[in-house]
Amino acid sequence: MEKIVIKVGSNLLIKNNDINKKYIIKLSYIISELIEEGKKVVLVSSGANAAGLQYLKLHPLKSLAQKQALCAVGQVQLMKIYENAFDFHNKKIAQILLTADDFYNRKRFINLKNTLIGLNQFGIIPIINENDTISTDEIKFGDNDRLSSQFAIGWGADGLMLLTSVDGVLDENGDVIKVYDKNIQIKEFKKTSLGTGGISTKIDAGLSAAASGIKTCICNGNKLENIKEFVSGKNVGTVFIPDKKLKGKKAWIAFLSKSRGKVFINKGARDALMNKKSLLPVGIEKIEGNFEKGEPVNIYFNNKLIGKGIPNYSAEDAVVICGKKSGDIAKIGNFDYDEFIHVDNMVIF
Repeated sequence: MEKIVIKVGSNLLIKNNDINKKYIIKLSYIISELIEEGKKVVLVSSGANAAGLQYLKLHPLKSLAQKQALCAVGQVQLMKIYENAFDFHNKKIAQILLTADDFYNRKRFINLKNTLIGLNQFGIIPIINENDTISTDEIKFGDNDRLSSQFAIGWGADGLMLLTSVDGVLDENGDVIKVYDKNIQIKEFKKTSLGTGGISTKIDAGLSAAASGIKTCICNGNKLENIKEFVSGKNVGTVFIPDKKLKGKKAWIAFLSKSRGKVFINKGARDALMNKKSLLPVGIEKIEGNFEKGEPVNIYFNNKLIGKGIPNYSAEDAVVICGKKSGDIAKIGNFDYDEFIHVDNMVIF
């Protein structure tokens, strides 16, 4: 396991209404050790809101403008502590604040990946958080569990650790589920007053990451030795077994891009896609949405989502050519592509 994303939440970082500096010092020591061993580590850290509350000696706020201002203040305090903690181990850090738009937009996503390459070349540890100061409902992650999962997918991580205050996902009897199985009834926990995500968001994050080929675990972050054990190949907490790994553009299409429309196909097209063929206009029965060329769309057969892809045509053009054979398309107008979605720009679930 070479590339690891570690997510730590507010419930672990805040103790007695203050930032738990001892915890961050120990965490920085373990991460620094991993880096010395040749591992690449990205830390996804919550805590800005809580840090801002403590720094300004305030109670939880209701106004959105005040919450955003609070996060701007808290980020500074949090990064100061991380900077000092990693400095003990001669490690430098960088802060990256993200919104969901940074993943949806392919160009911005590529810029993010290039930034990570540069930081890695300098030996600098990225610390990631949601950019709460500018996030709106349309571009919010809502919690750092989802952010860490999408980041791990986009970065092509080998492992994702979601550190929490319990030993893992518990079944209805209170026992830890060693390997996650959606058929097992789980015990629900209330969200903490400091954090935004519950156990269900962690499970969703684990399922998404595992579906893209990333081994994921939800485990007790109070036992920081879990980090070294997980990286060494041991199963700690609740593990999500990874599927075959998707890389590069296909991973972005499947898990990070935001669909702008729907394409409904017939059985012939469905059979072709299952045999790793491109989607041709003749196989399309119906179009929904107002997407442009190059904007992701979901693919449906019998009203069931079966895939996702990047079309060569806009919705307006698709309505004109859907159901028609490639030879007939050229007679209609200026349509340059035989494929509505090329197999290289498509993922079948």
